[in-house]
Amino acid sequence: MSRILHFLRNLLPGFKPAEVSPQTQTFINHAHEEMLNQHQEHAANWKYGKEKGWSADLEAGIIVFQFAGDKTGTSHFQTVGIYDEASQSFTWAWAQRSLPSSLRNHATMAKHWGQAQGHRAYSTSNIVCSMDDAWKFAAVTQKLAGAHSVYRGRVGNRYIFMTTEEIHINDATSPMNTASSDKSPAWSKGRHRPRW
Repeated sequence: MSRILHFLRNLLPGFKPAEVSPQTQTFINHAHEEMLNQHQEHAANWKYGKEKGWSADLEAGIIVFQFAGDKTGTSHFQTVGIYDEASQSFTWAWAQRSLPSSLRNHATMAKHWGQAQGHRAYSTSNIVCSMDDAWKFAAVTQKLAGAHSVYRGRVGNRYIFMTTEEIHINDATSPMNTASSDKSPAWSKGRHRPRW
């Protein structure tokens, strides 16, 4: 990251990274800490991070988690953005016109917050950053939107950051098993065959 900043400073003599106010940085740190605490709770309550796979229906705005023993978890979701591991860059969902507008609302809230705070990373469509920065973008988005949780789904060398509502856990014997669908989702991730 420092090499990139050095390169930009040499290329653009007037370039300086945006300075963030102490209040804004405190808000970001609190949001990140709250998200990490929630992840620990979710890991204990519904096995967050132990899913065998996941799929997301972009039209319905529903994510389905598959767990061992035919259990599933379902929730409505919004897309925060996509982190590309190869380019080490994050693209905000609000800038991705290929996504339904209904899935970009929370990201748009983060954009408006960033504009109000003078934090350019939230109002720049694509940013070179670390994975930790991407987690912080998602944490701030979650806090601003009042979302229940944040999930990061991997598809190849990309990570899709999403906010979710409360996760509803079912098993195969449940009469409301929402994991079955005739329509193939646009995103899915399994242990062996991720696809976009």
